[in-house]
Amino acid sequence: MKRSYYIRLDVIRIIACALVLFYHLNILKGGYLAVCTFFVLSGYLSCKGVLKYRNFSLKRYYKDRFKKIYIPLLIIVFITVIFSKTFNISWLNLKQETTSVLFGYNNYWQLGANLDYFTRHVSSPFMHLWYIAILIQFDLIFPIIYKILKEIDNKLKNNNISTIIVSLLTLILTILFIYKSKTQDIMVVYYSTIARSFSIMFGVLFAILYHKNKINFSLKKYNKLIFVFYLLLFIFLNIVGDTNNYAIYMILTSIISVKLIAYSLVSKNNKNNKAISFISRGTYEVYLLQYPIIFFIDSININKNLKIFIIIILNISLAYVIHFIINKKFKYKIFRFIRTLIFILVVSYGSYLLILEKDHTKEMQELKNKLSNNLEQISAKNEEYTNSMKESEEKWNEVLSNMQDEEDKLKDIVTNLPVMGIGDSVMLGAINALYATFPNGYFDGKVSRSTVSAESLLADLRNSGKLGDILILALATNTVYTDRRIDNIMDIVENREVYWVNHVGGDDSTFNSKFAEYSKKYPNIHIVKWDEVSKGHPEYFYADGIHTKGSGTNAYANVIYDTIYNEYQKKLEEKKNKILEEHEKETKEKITFYGNDLLANVFDNIKNKYPKANFNVKNYTIDSLYKAIDKKIQNNMLEYKVVFMFDNNLNINKKDYIKLVNLCKNHEIYIINISKSEINIDGVKTINFYTDIKNNSDYMMADGVHLTEKGNIALINKINKEI
Repeated sequence: MKRSYYIRLDVIRIIACALVLFYHLNILKGGYLAVCTFFVLSGYLSCKGVLKYRNFSLKRYYKDRFKKIYIPLLIIVFITVIFSKTFNISWLNLKQETTSVLFGYNNYWQLGANLDYFTRHVSSPFMHLWYIAILIQFDLIFPIIYKILKEIDNKLKNNNISTIIVSLLTLILTILFIYKSKTQDIMVVYYSTIARSFSIMFGVLFAILYHKNKINFSLKKYNKLIFVFYLLLFIFLNIVGDTNNYAIYMILTSIISVKLIAYSLVSKNNKNNKAISFISRGTYEVYLLQYPIIFFIDSININKNLKIFIIIILNISLAYVIHFIINKKFKYKIFRFIRTLIFILVVSYGSYLLILEKDHTKEMQELKNKLSNNLEQISAKNEEYTNSMKESEEKWNEVLSNMQDEEDKLKDIVTNLPVMGIGDSVMLGAINALYATFPNGYFDGKVSRSTVSAESLLADLRNSGKLGDILILALATNTVYTDRRIDNIMDIVENREVYWVNHVGGDDSTFNSKFAEYSKKYPNIHIVKWDEVSKGHPEYFYADGIHTKGSGTNAYANVIYDTIYNEYQKKLEEKKNKILEEHEKETKEKITFYGNDLLANVFDNIKNKYPKANFNVKNYTIDSLYKAIDKKIQNNMLEYKVVFMFDNNLNINKKDYIKLVNLCKNHEIYIINISKSEINIDGVKTINFYTDIKNNSDYMMADGVHLTEKGNIALINKINKEI
């Protein structure tokens, strides 16, 4: 009896396979939903296959599944292993991952390895084989469950018991899937056999209801139109579907898949459509080859669209060649022998390479533990850094406040200085104005006092410990000055601040010019320019033009005050500038590191060299990195020196760095580059470590991403020389 042919089932397979491929190529964001359709189809076809046998045989079932599922898997898995080893393509988890695929637990291995199917990265050629693992697990247990259910029906003499049990099981698994989607991480749900089994059970339940219980789920009238409607709806979900509402999308897709199968069974032919049938039969190999080809082609630096075209052509052509070789019923024994020999050689050599492959699990676990420990240290150090910066900011604000207070109180400070004035009759005439100006001062004015008597007085005051620290000397009127006399006076006053009052109408007409020179020799001499202030003010003086009267006495006292005030203000300004310069210097020494695992990995080697640095380690994207830095700039908190340390896990290029550099203008930027791409930006110091890695194979770990301890030390030595 000729088997019935359902062309629509083949169409569903072909479209679902294409949608998954487009998802893997980053063309469709919801293409992952088509896997639900494959699950439903697998459940339906497996159940339909066992229902047709009156005497069901486990041996026959497993043999059939081994031939259809496992042989193509073996061939493609070992071809992938051979290819990767022959061309020395970096694949960190070759041994562990291949083993998990061959033994049907890849979904749980990927979960344990924290691989995220939705990040769309290409770190492995077997990213998609979690699906095959679930199928293998299903195929191992399903026939046993079927036999048990059949025995229950036979013993209870009721064919509906198994239907009820399967219906309840499907309902429970669906509820469990919904619950897990609400309470667990998406990847835990996505890779879980229990969670994903609801789609398979949809197919199993439909097969039982349709083929065993003869329940029809479709309308014959308009069936073609309805089929097309569901097909378009299915495609639409694969186009718009995202991971935010993945549970709803997956349940909807599973239901639609059941409806598509139901309306496929309405239309049957006794004659195959050879083209559609051939394409459909090769979809399994197309699926198996998708990620291996993407993995191998991805590293080629060519136009993106051209890359996609090459991947699609290679995927389809190689898949159908392999499908043809495996399934072709060759007429001559020699061809069957050659096929068997090729199969044995591929499996044997692939197994040999797999056995020889080093298991990097321990090494990577050590790295994982190290990174985890370093991240904890970085977190603690950053908390310490934040507290230190807060304390430093508070101290700086206090310094600024104190400086402002000094400026605000300077007038009072100068007014209350314990100045000591030694002078002649000019000072004596202005004594009241001087005491009014300097209430805490001491003034000794005497008629006709010369430098000789002043020298003796100053010496006595010093010897008795009464000589003040701030001296006002008004001795310009009654003598002719010599260098020896002034040197004697300056020796007596030592390092005290001396304010010499210029003369007006004195005996020595050269006094003022002489003291301008003396002030250069003695930095503690400050000239009180009474001559300049009083010029043009005859009303300040008596008829002799020397002694002050009326407003002149106040002007005399004020010019002394102003000279002292200006000198204090100058010193205060110098002090302020020095503090500001030191603060600016300290600010320019502040450094912050931004990085990912590359920075976390070298932290042990770098933390002591930069004890006051800020370390920012996250799984940054370009956008999140830009936003994090922009936020610090907006808050005026970005350190002066900024170091970027990213490995190849962050796909950052020269254009991205230019954007970051422009954001960090007026800052000193360093880029640690371990990729082969050249990054040369004006005004930026790029530390290129790629050449070092290339010339030292022991600098890089087996994953081709992280540095070894030797590589870490070499990198830090290079950084220390440059920063």
